[in-house]
Amino acid sequence: MMNEFSTKIAPRGAFCLGIAFGLSVVGGMIGDGVLITLGLSAVTLMICCYVLGRSNLYHLEADVSLPHKVHANKSYRPQVVIRNHRSLLDAFHVKLYLAFPHGAVLASQSAWVAAGSLASASLLVRIPMRHCSLEHPYKFSSTFPLGLFRFSTRQLLHHPLTIYPRSIIPDELLEVGASGQCQYPDQQSNLQHAGEMRSVRAWQPGDAAKNIHWPASIRSLAHGHGLRIREFDPPGLLPERAVIIFHSFSAEREMMREDTFERGISLIAGSIAYLRNLNIRADLVADFMGWIPLVTKTRPQYYECLSFLADGKRAVGTELHELQSAIDAISDKEQIIIISDMPPDAWFDLVQIPDSASVVDIRQVHFPVKKTISAKEALSQSA
Repeated sequence: MMNEFSTKIAPRGAFCLGIAFGLSVVGGMIGDGVLITLGLSAVTLMICCYVLGRSNLYHLEADVSLPHKVHANKSYRPQVVIRNHRSLLDAFHVKLYLAFPHGAVLASQSAWVAAGSLASASLLVRIPMRHCSLEHPYKFSSTFPLGLFRFSTRQLLHHPLTIYPRSIIPDELLEVGASGQCQYPDQQSNLQHAGEMRSVRAWQPGDAAKNIHWPASIRSLAHGHGLRIREFDPPGLLPERAVIIFHSFSAEREMMREDTFERGISLIAGSIAYLRNLNIRADLVADFMGWIPLVTKTRPQYYECLSFLADGKRAVGTELHELQSAIDAISDKEQIIIISDMPPDAWFDLVQIPDSASVVDIRQVHFPVKKTISAKEALSQSA
């Protein structure tokens, strides 16, 4: 276990050390034993505070009850525990700073932790972006006793953590209804049923009796109002399978930015979740996965896909023929959703895309622009 101690003298300690040095020097110059004794006493006090302060942080350990798999940009309230493994000496006025990826830091303070015991606190944490990590740095700090020194020790918490990406549904999917419904002209002409029920509204002349929502109508009539009618989405046929294609190909010299790739990952996660809610099998084909299809039909497969996305790295050197081959391999009866971290203007005209495919514009999402810092940097910046 990494255990790095550091000690800095506090302003109060510097003042005390100056007084001790001054008393010793003046006492030696004038031959005054009282001043020399006072100076030596002050030095002895500082030495005792130094030894006791170092011992105060010895054999302390931190732990956290955060799940091993969480979602980015969602708030969690884990239990943070400070354990004192010493058998005799209690710990006093201990501050804990536990750092997670992307600058998320949990800060806790305990006034007293008995020897062989622990102290816990429930803290709020929100990790803004996706990440995968096995270890998390944390720091204990204290000014005990008397505030003459600032003691700190750095350690590592071994806690595997997978942070799933943000889930953002593309506007293109919402605009066309249920995931860009497949068009079958020979069947659409005979289609008589409506789509999914959207809401309940008041009855209007010309509404069919079969669309009356009787439970809502009974409640409405009891309050002196009229009948209530079911309102449906436009009719359509949902595809059995949809394929999400992600690529980083660009024919122009577009700037490669980290935030655009993060946006693309979030749009992938949102598209898959949206399709799963409609009971549509969603497969992911991405250049950063080597164009190998990843199925998300079952719940374990879905979370396995999210784990891949949490650790995905942008592909470099994606070529046009690779993208075209991935599109051509998809059947005409399957819905195609194309997502890229490059604007459509930089690649759309060079690729042959079916008319029924949905092309997602990466520019619809804007993450806050700020420098991403590591957990160690965030810990160094903590108070």
